[in-house]
Amino acid sequence: MRSAIIITLALVAVAAAANVHKAKRHGEINPLLVQQILTKRPIAPPASGKSNPSGRLVVENFFTTRVDHFNAQNTDEWTLQYYSAPDNYREGGPILIFLSGNLPIRTDMVDDSSLMYELGRELHGAVYAFESRFFGQSWVTNDVSTENLHLLNSDQILADLAEFVQYLKGAVLRNEHAHVLVAGSGYGGALATWFRVRYPHLADAAWSSSGFHHAVPNFQQFAEAWGQTLIDFGGQRCYNDIFVAFHVIENLLDMGLADVVSERFNLCTPIDVEDSLQVQYFLAGLMSTVELFTLVNGNVSDFAVVCDEITNSQASSTLDALAQWFTSKVSMGEECINLDIDLTIDALREVEWNATLNQYGIRQTLYQECTEFGWFPTTTDSDHQPFGNRISLDLYTETCRRVFGDWITHDSLEYSTQRANNRFGGKLPAIQQAHFTFGAEDPTRPISITHDLNPMALADAIPGAIHASDLRATSDSDSEELRATKEHMKLLVSKYLFPVSPRVSVEDA
Repeated sequence: MRSAIIITLALVAVAAAANVHKAKRHGEINPLLVQQILTKRPIAPPASGKSNPSGRLVVENFFTTRVDHFNAQNTDEWTLQYYSAPDNYREGGPILIFLSGNLPIRTDMVDDSSLMYELGRELHGAVYAFESRFFGQSWVTNDVSTENLHLLNSDQILADLAEFVQYLKGAVLRNEHAHVLVAGSGYGGALATWFRVRYPHLADAAWSSSGFHHAVPNFQQFAEAWGQTLIDFGGQRCYNDIFVAFHVIENLLDMGLADVVSERFNLCTPIDVEDSLQVQYFLAGLMSTVELFTLVNGNVSDFAVVCDEITNSQASSTLDALAQWFTSKVSMGEECINLDIDLTIDALREVEWNATLNQYGIRQTLYQECTEFGWFPTTTDSDHQPFGNRISLDLYTETCRRVFGDWITHDSLEYSTQRANNRFGGKLPAIQQAHFTFGAEDPTRPISITHDLNPMALADAIPGAIHASDLRATSDSDSEELRATKEHMKLLVSKYLFPVSPRVSVEDA
C-alpha cells in the first residue's frame, strides 16, 4: 500500500508543475451534500416536494397544540401538519401513526405504496403521517433563530405526539379506547421507541425501522460499517483505491501541494492548509459524496456501480480516478465545486423559513445533533475505514459553535448525548410491545437496536439491506428475507395491538 501511495505521489508531483489553480467564481452550495456531510440524514426533498403517485386518498390536515408543553406561563399555540389515509378504517380499528422524524412528511409515507398502509388495510386501521415541529410546513415560530430553536427537542416533539394521539382518539375517531401503533425510521424510529417508553398508556405498540437510538458525539463507526459493506458489495480493490486516493490527498496537503488537490477536484476556493476546518470540510465532503452515491437509492448494488466507475477509470492514478468521478457527480453544471466551510456556515446562519437549507431542515437537524445526539462521522481514531484520519470531532463542534453560539463545546456535546441516553435508554430502553428492524448492511446500524431486548421487544436483521428497506409495501421484487421481515413485523404488531383477539386480514374476513 505504501509503495502505491509513493508512486501516485510522484506522478501527481510531476503533473503539478503544469497546474496553476486559477481564481474561480463561487459555485452554488449543494444542500444534499451539506446534509450528508453534517447530518448523515436520509435523503429527502424540500417540504414543497409533495406527490401521491398512487392516487389513493391521502388528506392534508392540521392540528393545533401548545408551543411549549413544559412552561405553564406560555399558553401560545401553533399548528402542525399531518396526512391521513382513512379509507380502510372500520369501527374498532387501530390508529397507525408514522413519525417523519427530522424529515418533512410525504404522502408516500402513508399511501398504498407503504407498508403502513398495507398494515392499515389488513387491520382496518386509520393511517397517519405525523410531522415533527420545525420541519416541513410545521412552523412553530416566526423563524428558526437560535433563540427559537430551544423549542426544538425530542421531549417537545413527544409531547406534541401525545396530544395528537388524544386528539385522534377523541375528536377524529371518537373512540377513547382505540389501539395505537407508532412507527418510524431513523430519528423517527427512535421517536416511536421513546414514545412507547415515555407514554405507554397512549401507544400500545412501536415499530422502529433502522432507528437512531444511541446518542454518541464521535460516530466513527459509520465509516467503518460503510467500509465493510463496500468490501462485501463493491470489492476489496475498490476499498484499496479509495484508501490510496485519500492518503495521497493527505500527503499532498502535508507536502504543501494544496493547489494540486484544489485543481484536481475543481474547487471554487483553494484549500488553505493553515485552516484545519477547511481541510477537514473538504475531506468530509469527498467522503460524504462517495457514501451518498452508494446509499441514495437504498440498494447495495449501487456499491458495485460506484466502484466500477472509480476502479475502471482510464485515469493515470487513483487520485485522478477519484477526482474525475467526484467532479462528474457534484459539478451540477457549475463552473466549480463549492466546498467552502465559511460559505456553508453563512448559509446555516440564515434564520428565515424560506432559506434553502432551512427548507431541507438541515439547520434544524444540525441543532438537534449539536444539542442532543451528536452522530458526527469522524475518521481520526479509526484505521478500519478508507477515508484517512483527518476528519475530527472539532470540525463539527466548531461548526455548531459558529452557527449557534459559543455555548456549544466538546463538553456540552458530551453532556447532551449522555443526557439523551439517560432519558431514553440508548440501545437498552425499558420497553415491551416494540419491534426493531434494521438493514444488515446499513452504516447507521451501530446506533440502532440490533438485538432482542426481551421476548416482547425483538429485533430482525434484513440481510443485504441498507437503511429502512422495509418501509415499502410488500412487492414481488422483495427478497425472501425482506418479505419474511415484513410479515414478522405485521404479525407481532397485530398481537401487540390486539393481544386477546387479533384482527384478521381483509382476505380472511
